[in-house]
Amino acid sequence: MSDLFNSPGEYRVEVSGWGLDNGFFVEKTNLVWNAGGEKRVQLHRQLPKGAMVFIRLVAYQCASGPVPVACQVEGVGPTNGDGRCQIKLKQLHPRSRESLSAKGASNELKESAKASDAQDGDVDLQREEILQ
Repeated sequence: MSDLFNSPGEYRVEVSGWGLDNGFFVEKTNLVWNAGGEKRVQLHRQLPKGAMVFIRLVAYQCASGPVPVACQVEGVGPTNGDGRCQIKLKQLHPRSRESLSAKGASNELKESAKASDAQDGDVDLQREEILQ
């Protein structure tokens, strides 16, 4: 939202993602961004805390079209009389190269797969040696 949303205010947006029912949804609503930097939307769809959604500015017109911005659900309020619940959002930012090179669960999984592939290659060589 850095390029599209330059200041607090209210913006017409399209929110998409997966709800509590594991169903994909797309819903148009208003994003309210207050002076403290807090961003909220009201949706008819229930979302779990921590879910990722994509926000696309509806009124913004450019040659390539508006780019969706990834956000994480920080909080979910109760459903109001209109069947809508207030969702507090936090914008997600791309990881830096340093965080990608840091050892994490996904890196360990890759290393485990590489080790497994190497072991499979050794087994194949042993089979070939026996057959010849």
